[in-house]
Amino acid sequence: MMPSFRRRPFLRRGRLLSPRRRIARDLPPVARETLRRLKRAHDLLAQDQPAEAAVIFDELAEAGAKRGIPRAPQLYLQAGRAWIEAGEVERGVQRLDTGLDLMDQMQQIRRLPFVSQRILNELTDRGLADHAAVLEDKIQSLLAAHGLSLAAASSTTTKPQLPTKCSYCGGSILPDEVEWFDNQQASCTYCGSLLEAKS
Repeated sequence: MMPSFRRRPFLRRGRLLSPRRRIARDLPPVARETLRRLKRAHDLLAQDQPAEAAVIFDELAEAGAKRGIPRAPQLYLQAGRAWIEAGEVERGVQRLDTGLDLMDQMQQIRRLPFVSQRILNELTDRGLADHAAVLEDKIQSLLAAHGLSLAAASSTTTKPQLPTKCSYCGGSILPDEVEWFDNQQASCTYCGSLLEAKS
């Protein structure tokens, strides 16, 4: 059984508590194992083993999508990046396509311009302009249905500085793509742990 990655901060006597502070005590073994595998996948990417990482991201994404877990789209996108890095371009683009569709289906449309712009830039930088063009048409259609456009990703809004990596799952943190709770706290895109902005 796949646990939910969507772990918001918890309140105790009016104060926010990080899920990381209660994770060892409160998560069931299956959830701890899932997060261990997520960290393993990020470690493999950092160790230049993208194919091995992609397999794990694929499995986590598929299980998450079946249960409607809000982190599933990001796991598909990360699987896509890993497959492309491993040279499996068609497989990778298919995972990216699935992740983008899930973002729309799970009503994560406000984050879509920022996430999409990074994907398109990465594809173009890898010399995959044709694939980028196809995805861009799809993205523009998804956004247009909600009155949005990729232009939103070009606006420069200064955000507080977050850690570059999640200390729990090892995922890369991008301020424009995380879910912010207030101007100092955000949620990890991959595991949902609370991130504190640097003072």
